[in-house]
Amino acid sequence: MTSDQPEQPEQKKKRKGAKHWLLTALRWGIAVVGVWIVVSKMSIRDQAWVILNHDTMRPEQVTLTSSVGEDAATFPVIDPRGRAVIQVPHDDVVNEPDPNTALMLVEGGGLKKVNVLGLDLAKGELNHNTAVLRLLVVDPGAPPTAKAEWLEPGAFHKYEMKVPHPRDQVGLATMVAQARPALLWAAVFVFAITFAITSYRWWDLLKALDIHLALSRAFAINMVACFYNTFMPGSTGGDLVKAYYASKQTPHRMRAVMSVLVDRAIGLVALILVGGVTASLQWDIPACRKVSLGAAAICVCLTIGLIVFYNPTLHRLSGLDFLLRKLPKQHHVRAAVEAMHMYGRRPLMVLWALLISLPVHGAVVMSAMCAGIAFGLPLHWGYYWVCVPVMVLAAAIPISPQGAGVMEFFAVLLTRRQGVTVSQAFALAMSIRIVQMLWNLTGVVFVIRGGYHAPSQKEAEEMEEDDEDTGDSTTSGPASTSPQPTLQQTAAAK
Repeated sequence: MTSDQPEQPEQKKKRKGAKHWLLTALRWGIAVVGVWIVVSKMSIRDQAWVILNHDTMRPEQVTLTSSVGEDAATFPVIDPRGRAVIQVPHDDVVNEPDPNTALMLVEGGGLKKVNVLGLDLAKGELNHNTAVLRLLVVDPGAPPTAKAEWLEPGAFHKYEMKVPHPRDQVGLATMVAQARPALLWAAVFVFAITFAITSYRWWDLLKALDIHLALSRAFAINMVACFYNTFMPGSTGGDLVKAYYASKQTPHRMRAVMSVLVDRAIGLVALILVGGVTASLQWDIPACRKVSLGAAAICVCLTIGLIVFYNPTLHRLSGLDFLLRKLPKQHHVRAAVEAMHMYGRRPLMVLWALLISLPVHGAVVMSAMCAGIAFGLPLHWGYYWVCVPVMVLAAAIPISPQGAGVMEFFAVLLTRRQGVTVSQAFALAMSIRIVQMLWNLTGVVFVIRGGYHAPSQKEAEEMEEDDEDTGDSTTSGPASTSPQPTLQQTAAAK
């Protein structure tokens, strides 16, 4: 077959199938690797860095028999040599250093690099402002038997602690055993508000596109979609379920799809606003500054994009018209653009959808906060309003199924400088995921009672064929007509 011959249906089907399996393998691979990286760094039981040999003063990582807290007088340690339980005094337990090198001042004003083996941090809440009282250091070239020594911070050119590790590094088993049930139940029940508001938001967005559903039916479809999102990621996930059942109410199938996409986009924008605004209120924390600036950059880019899209002159001069004409499946492109302009003619409704999304994310943050407090995470309540939106936003990116591995990675990244262990960060991420899954499971009631099913591949293709037959547009032109006049007319109408 020559290169100019059209691709046969069977070949096209095989190529699409191979691409699907490749993307699936890639997504699950990212999920497995991400989870493995986090799990490999966490511990089931409490751990600590202790000095067992006073001849060398070199700290070793050991397991604790029980959790005793940061300022305990003694730490019950399992001796790695004889496996016996010994009581180690507080002064022989060090805080793990980060970074593990420093520049020490020497006579004559010179500097010498030394390895930092441990820290002695001030008592109280651990965070990026916690004071370093002493540093346990040794020369890089010294033999393993060389003795380390404690030095005051004044002996160093500069040492800026990045991550304040606790002496008692709490393990997963301790968190579960000491968790406060009342707060865990509060984390579950406060999450329920998200489903009521998101159902109403989508129902309102459907009305703007002249797709009329009863609010109760929109709620049922939203719950069904959440159920399928949990168990069936990919082409048969929740977004397709929502679009499929909404499309049964109108011959304009693409409008139903756009309602789902715009609904998700508005939710993400609201999430970015929540994280960005609360981060700007905590500007003194380095991580908050990065989140605030990142959120501001996204909002600026989004604003510029909307101005270009809805302004006819900028739309033409930017080359957006040309780009849209080059896209495949022009009947879908015209329908999508038309739906966007229908929303553009109702800016107050879109603004209202954005505003009612704020309590949704507030409920998610409150749920995570209750779980974090229940598990004893050393996080300030205000910091939850920064780290949780970023975690949820990262998990929403379709990199891995349900954001597996991605949310956990960002949980560790965002909380480690606040004195949170890997195990605690993992527990926070899993609490957000499990609470959502518990509520998603309730969607099975609507699946069984309402007879909802995930659209098959054939049904999805039939829906697409219906789009081609109707043109999914109010314009009477055929599907092959260039979208340029439609874009100009719609923009001018706005």
